[in-house]
Amino acid sequence: MRKKMARAIRDPTGLQTSIAPLRLLPSWSGPVVVTFLLFLFFYGYGFLRGILLPFLAQGHNAFYRLALDLLNESLPVVALVILALVYFPGLFAAWLQLWSGTKKQLGLLRFLCAALHGVYSLCLPLRRITLRSIVNTAYKQVRQPENIDFQRFNELGVWRSELYLSCGVLGLGVLSLLAVTSLPSVGNTLNWREFMFVQVRPCTP
Repeated sequence: MRKKMARAIRDPTGLQTSIAPLRLLPSWSGPVVVTFLLFLFFYGYGFLRGILLPFLAQGHNAFYRLALDLLNESLPVVALVILALVYFPGLFAAWLQLWSGTKKQLGLLRFLCAALHGVYSLCLPLRRITLRSIVNTAYKQVRQPENIDFQRFNELGVWRSELYLSCGVLGLGVLSLLAVTSLPSVGNTLNWREFMFVQVRPCTP
């Protein structure tokens, strides 16, 4: 079976023939393992700090956060760490560039983590726990309005929220641009100066 799944590769002279087995995405194994280990580390850290320790210390059961909330908190951290690894200046960046061309694969995986974070963030208001909290708050306001502590308009908090969302959308847009230009079909249409401007300038101080 292995021989049947092999293909012959001829050199430019056509004199020698070598047999190379077909492998599924051979250049992606390293980046996928690195991304998975980073995600596993931050996911485990968030589980210990935000779910397990409060449960052991106070008996607060928040294991429902494992499916969506904790996952959404881990993805952007992984994306930022991969961004730092890919564009880290010095010898590490040169070594990463020579490591079987894994810089492009890590960049695409970084974009995947950021895109999943955006989708999960849009799903947060649709959670059952969020809807239940809104219904309970509205019920308390109707039944016991004297016990409700109405907060004043917090302009600083509004500015923080608006800037947080705006920076997130802009960051996802920049990552989308980097991911699209990393594709061979798009990168081949750019000259060297255009490609370096898109790939290097966004992360160069």
